[in-house]
Amino acid sequence: MTSGIVASVGDRQGVGEARIDALDGLRALAVVAVLLFHLDLNWMSGGFLGVSLFFTLSGFLITRLLLEESRSTGRVALGAFWSRRLRRLSPASIVVLGAIVVLSLVGVFEGTRLRGDVAASLGYSANWRFATAGTTYADMFTSTPSPVIHFWSLAIEEQFYVLFPLIFVVLARRRAVLVGGLLTLSGASLIATFLTDSRNLGYYGTHLRAAELLVGALLAVCMEGRTFSNENRVLRLLGPVTLFGALALMVSASPSDDWLYRGGFVAMACLSALLIASLCASGPLARFFGLAPVVAVGRASYSIYLVHWPLIVLMNPERMGFDGWSLDALRALTSIAVGFLSYVIVENPVRRRRILKRGVVAGATLLVGILSIAVATIFVPSTSETMAAGLDAPDEIVDFADTEQTTPGVATTMAPAPPRVLVIGSTSIPEEARAFDGADYELIDVTQSDCPVLVTTAPGAPCRSLSEILRSTEARSSSAIVLVMGSAERRYVDDQANTNSDDVSSTTVAPEIRAIQEAAEYVDRTLLALPEIPVIVLDSGPADAVRAAIDDADLRLDHVTSMTATDPSVADRIRESVAGHSSEQRNTSVVVIGDSSSFGLAQALHDVAGSEFDVVWAGGRNCPLVDVERIQWWPDMEFEMEKCPTYDAVWKKLLEEKRPSLVLHIASVPEQSGQQYAGDPTWYIVDDQEFIDRHDAVMTELMDTIDSVGATLVMFDSPYVRVGSFSGAVFAQDERVDAWNALMNRWAERWPQIRRLDWSGILDVAEPTPGALRVDGVHLEQTDLNRIVADSVVPRLREVLAEREMSATSVP
Repeated sequence: MTSGIVASVGDRQGVGEARIDALDGLRALAVVAVLLFHLDLNWMSGGFLGVSLFFTLSGFLITRLLLEESRSTGRVALGAFWSRRLRRLSPASIVVLGAIVVLSLVGVFEGTRLRGDVAASLGYSANWRFATAGTTYADMFTSTPSPVIHFWSLAIEEQFYVLFPLIFVVLARRRAVLVGGLLTLSGASLIATFLTDSRNLGYYGTHLRAAELLVGALLAVCMEGRTFSNENRVLRLLGPVTLFGALALMVSASPSDDWLYRGGFVAMACLSALLIASLCASGPLARFFGLAPVVAVGRASYSIYLVHWPLIVLMNPERMGFDGWSLDALRALTSIAVGFLSYVIVENPVRRRRILKRGVVAGATLLVGILSIAVATIFVPSTSETMAAGLDAPDEIVDFADTEQTTPGVATTMAPAPPRVLVIGSTSIPEEARAFDGADYELIDVTQSDCPVLVTTAPGAPCRSLSEILRSTEARSSSAIVLVMGSAERRYVDDQANTNSDDVSSTTVAPEIRAIQEAAEYVDRTLLALPEIPVIVLDSGPADAVRAAIDDADLRLDHVTSMTATDPSVADRIRESVAGHSSEQRNTSVVVIGDSSSFGLAQALHDVAGSEFDVVWAGGRNCPLVDVERIQWWPDMEFEMEKCPTYDAVWKKLLEEKRPSLVLHIASVPEQSGQQYAGDPTWYIVDDQEFIDRHDAVMTELMDTIDSVGATLVMFDSPYVRVGSFSGAVFAQDERVDAWNALMNRWAERWPQIRRLDWSGILDVAEPTPGALRVDGVHLEQTDLNRIVADSVVPRLREVLAEREMSATSVP
């Protein structure tokens, strides 16, 4: 944008006609539009078109100067022309770049590409650097912003100033040749825009934006020698119409609009040209733009443009401590004030030769300034910007068990939980059995003193039944069971034998036989109620019928081992049983679906618990549950969704193949954004019935498949977005977050087998202040996410798995 601010017609150090104040005022409109756009104001989403206005105005003014010089002297002094341009542009830009480098050296500005950005800006090639950066102009608001990204437009203008005078000298011998040449070059630039698929190149490429400058040049050639009277009604009517059109585009366009890259910028240039022409004639509009305050802002617009973006980056909410309209107002006023200061102290004095009068001195000073900044730039730290978790999600399914993909520099931070050994019985486990407790296994002691182990008990009984214990939290995910039997169990068997002796069918059975039968039935009934995991029965009683029944079960049941409570090898036997059971167990299969956050979650789960979970990620960046054509974050930011996995295309087959135990779903941004479906131009949001109906349909199919493969769906709720670059997006509105969470809650009510995970509550505990760990308001850095998953998510997943196990093995 910058240097449409460049060539003043009244630049008396060169050749020129009288200055047209209204055109200076037009510069004020252009720089204010850009300033408001960079403040990220929704109602000025097209303010970037102020750059296009500058381009066209610059092309007009420069060509006007060249035409006047050619007409007056019969030639164009190229050396003098380029010298004037350097005096006009370089001093202020050198000072701004120098200030940015100094602030970068002390850590105020930082970024992975900052050093190269400054170097490219110093060499007037910034536009080509940004064109090949792999990020778009709109991305400056969703990533660490470069304080020199606005130098791209200055680079284009400088390149134009180098090349265009040479072209002009060749073509200007005949007016028809000049007009034809300019039309040909403009047409070639326009055609090139239709042949270019890259948005970056379409925005930053000199050859593609040249048409906007050349339209201004054509206007200057067409208007050469013409005068306008106050009664020129056509131009007087044309002015307000074109101004309204320009303003309408500035408040409605977006850098992501397709039409801009298919001739839209050239259309804006034509509109700008008509506005310029109308201001060259006297009239109310020209008088307005010629008002002294408007002209003053216009004349300082180049300096204002140079300083405004670094100041916006510098005065961010985190550094200033406040946000909103008050910060926007402070940024705008500071930019204008500092810009005027630069204009008065640096830009104007050098251009007017009030300082650095001699060309040799000016050239030497410029060279020293450039070399000093170049050397200092070498020492600008190139920070390695941490990628937020999930933003590097690929376009294909990732099976972490196969790829062994881990986060660089992040080791597995979470050792597998020690195997849990459930201790049940009427007496405490011997101290010898605790030798490896807390190291090779964890003993979960639920013994009940003097309470015999009974599969069921009467309501209100003082002792818990075996069924109740097995359903309890303590029993979840046990790898082995130690069953301690003693005097209480023997009393129960004796009581049962005596009670049954009154039965007529038992009168012919000897008491000794009845005792053996009761003991065998009791032991079998108890052991068969336990899950088929290693069971060690420690008997602290005498060698009697109960001991015989226990020994017999040891012979018949592979997973049962009989030992006496005084056996010194009890601890070793428990350790061997647990180790043998663990080696036979396979990792829990987990499939993770959702948006970019789901990839970060899958990566974290693999990083911290890869020895426990086999993780497959089948989500997608910015992808919702349903099949969509477009996603809308802001009214001016939409995304084509062509690579999202869907139930029919991916998930059904994947779930049937993997048959996971858990399916984890986490998504927020795409579900809280506008969604557009194939064949329907309407934008739907989370509380629209069409949105709900489509999601209900997919959930019905998904739950049918999840149930058929025996999996459990765990859905993470969506936290509020409080800070960061996403905090102002429509998907960050509290009502959108609440509506999405409410819809997931309705699904959990409809399908009780769904488990909800309080992700919001987990983040509330993990973050010192709301949103503090989420770099953009949504995504965490991978190291932070790994820690949170290890501390809070993995334990919850183990609980879910234990609930599944207990429901499958519990005794009715």
